[in-house]
Amino acid sequence: MATWGMRPTRLVPKVPPMAVNSYRATDSPRIPSVRVLVAFEDLRRVYRDVFVKAIGDLRPALTVRSASLDGLERALERFDPDVVVCSQPNGYHLAGHGAWVHIPTDDGLEDDERLAEICLDGERWRTEGPRLRELLAVIDETQERMREGSLSGSC
Repeated sequence: MATWGMRPTRLVPKVPPMAVNSYRATDSPRIPSVRVLVAFEDLRRVYRDVFVKAIGDLRPALTVRSASLDGLERALERFDPDVVVCSQPNGYHLAGHGAWVHIPTDDGLEDDERLAEICLDGERWRTEGPRLRELLAVIDETQERMREGSLSGSC
């Protein structure tokens, strides 16, 4: 079968505008890679996997890992993440992380209890969602503060 003039085609998935990767990875030996840990209960493992894939795809210079809530303490000790995205609040764990994003997943919560709580270098706020764009902004700000040497790790 002749294939003159034909080129193989590759289907490119459509990416929603909010997930466009405008991030430029700058791998410099003096700037450590940000370590991101995503931890949700096993019942929400698909949710956990989607976060890991999205962060890894849109921020390829980062080191992203996942853990179940059962393995959270062990992952915190061994991986020593700079950013934690988790369905459990940080009050149960030792501080020392640049950012902690608590995304509640309990079905029986009141509306105000469903808000995510974000801690970035000791600053705390609540938000709906958060949207992927906001989560990436927290990760980017954590990395920027690490570059500047101003990240206190108080979350």
